[in-house]
Amino acid sequence: MAVATLAVLAGSRLATAAPAELRPSVEESFPIGNSGPACEVQGTSMGDERRSMFDRKWVILCTDVARPVGTAYALRDPADAVQRIAAAREEALDCPEANAAFADEGMACTGVKSGLPWRVYMRRTDRGDVAVEGLAAYDDALRLTVRSLVADRVVDGPISIANLGSGDTLSLVRARAANSDPGLLLGQGYRGNSAGSFAEAAEFFAAAPAILADTAQDGGFSRETQIHEALVNRALQLSNLGAFAQAERNFAEARDMGLRDPVQSRLARNYAAIDAINRGELAEALDILGRDVAPFLPSDSTDAGVSIDRQTAAGLNAAAGTSLTALLGQPTRLSPQDRAAIIDAQALQLRGTALRLQDKPDEARQALARAYDDAMKVQDGRILSIARLRAQIMTELALGYEAQGRYGEAESNLRGALELVRTTYPDSASVNVVSARLAGFLSRRGQGAEAMAIYRAVVDDVMRNRGALVGMENLMRPYFDMLAGEGSRDEATVGELFRVSQLLQQTGAAETLTQLSRQLEGGSGEAAALYRRSLGISRELERTRIEIARLTAASEAGENDPRIDALRARRDQLADAQVAAMDALAAYPSYRAVAHRTASLPELRSSLRSGEGYLKLAQVAGSLYAVFISPTETRGWKVALSAQETADAVDTLRDSISLTINGVQSTYPFDVDTALALDEALLGPARTDVASLSHLIFEPAGAMLKLPLNLLTGDREGVAAYHARVEAGGDEYDFTGIDWLGRDRAVSTALSAASFRDARAAPASAAPRDYLGLGNNVPLGPVGSRPGIRSGEEVAIDADCVWPLSTWNQPISPRELNEAASLLAGGGADLMTGAAFTDEAIMARPDLGAFRIVHFATHGLVTAPRVGCPVRPALLTSFGDARSDGLLSFGEIFDLQLDADLVILSACDTAAGAGLEATREAGLATGGGQALDGLVRAFIAAGGRQVIASHWPAPDDFDATERLFNGFYKARGVSIGEALRTSQRRLMDDPLTSHPYYWAGFAVIGDATRPVPAQ
Repeated sequence: MAVATLAVLAGSRLATAAPAELRPSVEESFPIGNSGPACEVQGTSMGDERRSMFDRKWVILCTDVARPVGTAYALRDPADAVQRIAAAREEALDCPEANAAFADEGMACTGVKSGLPWRVYMRRTDRGDVAVEGLAAYDDALRLTVRSLVADRVVDGPISIANLGSGDTLSLVRARAANSDPGLLLGQGYRGNSAGSFAEAAEFFAAAPAILADTAQDGGFSRETQIHEALVNRALQLSNLGAFAQAERNFAEARDMGLRDPVQSRLARNYAAIDAINRGELAEALDILGRDVAPFLPSDSTDAGVSIDRQTAAGLNAAAGTSLTALLGQPTRLSPQDRAAIIDAQALQLRGTALRLQDKPDEARQALARAYDDAMKVQDGRILSIARLRAQIMTELALGYEAQGRYGEAESNLRGALELVRTTYPDSASVNVVSARLAGFLSRRGQGAEAMAIYRAVVDDVMRNRGALVGMENLMRPYFDMLAGEGSRDEATVGELFRVSQLLQQTGAAETLTQLSRQLEGGSGEAAALYRRSLGISRELERTRIEIARLTAASEAGENDPRIDALRARRDQLADAQVAAMDALAAYPSYRAVAHRTASLPELRSSLRSGEGYLKLAQVAGSLYAVFISPTETRGWKVALSAQETADAVDTLRDSISLTINGVQSTYPFDVDTALALDEALLGPARTDVASLSHLIFEPAGAMLKLPLNLLTGDREGVAAYHARVEAGGDEYDFTGIDWLGRDRAVSTALSAASFRDARAAPASAAPRDYLGLGNNVPLGPVGSRPGIRSGEEVAIDADCVWPLSTWNQPISPRELNEAASLLAGGGADLMTGAAFTDEAIMARPDLGAFRIVHFATHGLVTAPRVGCPVRPALLTSFGDARSDGLLSFGEIFDLQLDADLVILSACDTAAGAGLEATREAGLATGGGQALDGLVRAFIAAGGRQVIASHWPAPDDFDATERLFNGFYKARGVSIGEALRTSQRRLMDDPLTSHPYYWAGFAVIGDATRPVPAQ
């Protein structure tokens, strides 16, 4: 395929440039091998083996292997290196003369207990001795590791090893975590939090407890404090994402540990208070901040200096203390009292925030002033790690001053905070946060020109770093308001609104993208190898920026530190390599499905054809904004309904379509009046433009993720005629005669502007056969008290989140699959139904890429199993062998090797009564829309060009779904969108199936103008 050729060329270009950018001798981790199975060298703790600060130890990890396949050392003192390495081995080796390891071919050894062959390599460098040893079966990985460490650059080369066939592409990710220093693992979570990547941080903190439980620590207290820290941190990230019920489950588990540690109790107090503020419970936050915390216990020591008890020391020396400094580039370890003082100062800052939000500015300012003074007392304010806290305090003071009309003092504090973070954390997310807050203040003070300039600089920085405005939505709202204006038609202004709107990220999508990114990182293909290398470059770039900030802050005014100049040159070199990596990865659909990618207004317009229009929604801080782009028109406006009013309207419509209560599904007369009002609000000034289109591409946001746009209507006369007919005794379920939005134009859905552009440019499938149908799982029958089944990927914290086995007892009828296979038999059709439809059989099937259409008719688990559980989307299958869990998770979908023009997901919105009712109980604001989005992204990443997905259970009444797809597959010479619309019109015109429940549920994601594949 053309794409594959392009990808190889792009990858080879990167392979020649990127390795020089990473220095393995100082890296926390680095990839090895540019082809073959995925392997990585991961830093780990040396413990008592370390004699010098320059000594390093790594483990070599490869996919399909749950344990390290080798170990690497860099030892400054070569005097007894051989003996030290031998003493550190878990298994004794039977080896010849030790110096044989310095030979080119290394030294062949045998495990005394296992009998497995080993290889040992040693090399002498000007930095000391390098040693690499491990299983001989992984000799390619061992050789590349030793060559990379000696050259101090990542050396390219293939890795040819036996594939164990586990099919677990996350094994590398899990092995890395399991063999990582727990402090480093928690540090990665803190980095994600500081960058606003709350979903990424939550994943790291979720993995930590199980890993720490199996990790030997110096005393049980340290391990317990780290587990506790991971729990409360994950709770905080979930709260930041709005998943409050899940957050409470983690907070509760941490409380149940009963840990009385001075640092941990303070962290838990502060994080619980932040959670309460996130929920708007200000009185609760103040109550939490007033609670007692564990004190420093007295010691019997007679030393004149400060001393503490063992439990206190264990907690303070755990990751909680060090991460506050190591994360932000401060190399000096803080004393126990300093760490506690910083956390207590943050508690005062949080108290000030809560009081300000309660309209108590004077009390708030007193708390904030104390917080600032207490923070500055810690080592006279010279600690880099408290600069962010100081900046937060200053911005809070500014907000209080502004509320009291003291605008000069407000502006002074905001500019001071910005100068502080620019000095200490240049190029960090903190600079953008404070900049956006200053811009918002200026916009409210009528200084629109400067505010716009600052906002544009923030957007430029986020785009340059290919990031997203996670956690900044409230701060960016004034910018959106200025751009939307009175319904702007100025192309430059609309282009700016379109640009910034693409940097927003739905919270559910953030979690989806994080998990899919982990799946890609753990893969074994070319895209995975390139992606791991790009992550290595990003980590090194982050460390370089932090070191520049640290040295800049430490240097005297006017002093020229040559180290800073060298680091800046390295930063620029790494930034160039990062751009090259992103460009190379853009050729792979698996990367495009997880990347933050954008399209400019001219780029999107060039992708549109005559008669097409693109409508994008953006949800920002409780408001909705819209952008409409066609080949001849551009408009931007603020939607008349708020995000909550839109959500209420969507829920009303969904409840009249398909509502499941206590396992019973019901359909009510469709609320056409709400559909009319929502149509008017959403389409706004573009209603006339939309009316002239033959194809509308819709990019939803917020509540509109769970409602197809085609069931809206602007037909006031048709709605009035319906009401008159019902009042005269007519059938209230007969909606014939109404001009629905999707009646005279194809309506498709886009995940993003970039994804639509990619779908339109993608080459057609080269698959030789037409159709593969999958579904109709085998029911389990009476299940009694048998245990449930986990949904999605393994996360230890959520181990009790299971689906009841009764979920498998409502299989979807195979009629639509059988009928489609019969219609397409001439082009090669196959079915996997009943007992053959297992997750293991699907993943093991070698010819999935041989079908142009892949059609699933099965339940999709896209809501939480119960309150407090995460959404782990999956497709329900039959059970297979002992390894089967009866679920095809979206991580497993991501790894399917498809070459399909069309993937159909029928009946994917709900299963076993888990509909909007369960969604609302779980505290999810957007229903199953986000998880359905995850399934779609996974199939696109796996090689599906277009996806047809259902928003609610596909109806069997009146054979509606079977008739819909029969009409679709029988279409000739038309596009996917037109074939679906034509088939839907037949159902619209039949009084028995005119209710939107029967015809509106299926949406085309991708390029709906592509021809129906089976032609």
